[in-house]
Amino acid sequence: MLKLNKPYFLLLIYFLIPFSARAEFNPNSIITDNEANNYGSMTQVQIRDFLQSHNSFLATYFYEGNNPGPGEVTLDPTVEYFKQRSAAEIIWNAAQEAKINPQFILTTLQKEMSLIEDPDPVENAVAYAMGYGCPDSGGCNFKFKGFGKQVRSASLQFRYYMDNITEYKHRPGERSCVDDYNPFIPCTSKGTEIKPENNITAAMYVYTPHISGNKSFRDIWERYGFSAAAINTVTDEGIIPEGALVKAKDGEDIKSIYLIHASSKLPFATMNALVSRFDPAKVLAVSSTELDKYPTGPVIKFSNYTILSSADGQKYLVDGLTKRLISSAEAFKKLGFNPEEVISATADELATLTDGEPIESVTTQVSPFGKLFRDLTTKSLYYVKDGQKSPIIDELIAKANFPALKINSASSKTLATYTDAPPVKLSDGTLIKKEKDPNVYVISAGRRRLIPDARTFNDLGYNWKNILTVSAMVINFHIVGQPLSPVN
Repeated sequence: MLKLNKPYFLLLIYFLIPFSARAEFNPNSIITDNEANNYGSMTQVQIRDFLQSHNSFLATYFYEGNNPGPGEVTLDPTVEYFKQRSAAEIIWNAAQEAKINPQFILTTLQKEMSLIEDPDPVENAVAYAMGYGCPDSGGCNFKFKGFGKQVRSASLQFRYYMDNITEYKHRPGERSCVDDYNPFIPCTSKGTEIKPENNITAAMYVYTPHISGNKSFRDIWERYGFSAAAINTVTDEGIIPEGALVKAKDGEDIKSIYLIHASSKLPFATMNALVSRFDPAKVLAVSSTELDKYPTGPVIKFSNYTILSSADGQKYLVDGLTKRLISSAEAFKKLGFNPEEVISATADELATLTDGEPIESVTTQVSPFGKLFRDLTTKSLYYVKDGQKSPIIDELIAKANFPALKINSASSKTLATYTDAPPVKLSDGTLIKKEKDPNVYVISAGRRRLIPDARTFNDLGYNWKNILTVSAMVINFHIVGQPLSPVN
């Protein structure tokens, strides 16, 4: 149930880097060792909520068999612990025992057998969930049949690979071949040469000796928002959280408003540039001393969804902090803008906006303007943009992020034509708490960061009336970030 303690009076347009923006695949560094070793990245509850948010078969799946918890293994590794456990608990237990990121396990489950997104998988897909003991030559080893065995065995295998990678043919810093019957240099015409940059990348080629399979892993990893590039590109230690709208409450300039972005403060040139992206009621008044710690970045000059024209006649759509090339006159026409609305921009002005995904076509299915859709059958809610649909796990998120958007109805068949994208998180700057829990968090870079005390809350200019009381599922859906630094 949504509890909005303060109404929104102005349009809030949710600012996101376009869903389709993806880092270029580097076959020599699929993920980092730090990412693979981050076994505390999710709690068991967060794993459960993640599965629920994807309508996964595993969200309600229980497996009965030898399912030891990490503590039980420590007590006596020779004893078998036959128990019935949920998929979320099995994944979390395996992550803790093997010291492997549970996000790595979730991604592998999707990569191998599509178990995160398949609502009705075949029996063998569940029985051999991680593809463990299933060689390319065909067939799977019955010894490793069973969801619990698969998750635990594969997780422990990756831990062994990483700790003993020099025992294998794919090693960090050494050239080898994949997609080849012979892993040794030189590769045959069918093979591809790799040179892993870290242990986990080498281990992944031992497990899956193919470029395509590991590229699939990386694509899923990024789509689920697990990459360090997606969640750790900003400093997460200062008193002013990433994504905050701020102005100085003292000093010579108390009028300028800034967006804290990538450890810099970006000034808004006009109020239109601000209100077309964010709710001005969220602007925080902070001390000039704190604000001065952030270097000044590029000016946010143009309103969101402005059409810009370069000196050579190319047209761009402003989308958040990006500019998106409009590839054709037909695409521009279908966007619905009047040619007289186009604004000429200098090369320097265009350079303040990073390049987003080009707009090659505009249809009823593919549009840069976001819409909300509810599935007529499942009643699931989605945010649709650029031909991609992002699940919304709680209607509160839709009301908080997109108060000006109406919810449209769509059939499951229609929604199936959209590409899946990561679930929508609450927008940066949103204050949340759980019922009967005094802890208050602010969403920053998609994470929830604890505000340590009332003094810090007040010194950052927050309003107690703006706190949303949300469900445990919404709280746990947002991964915990570092608490804000308390005011000295």
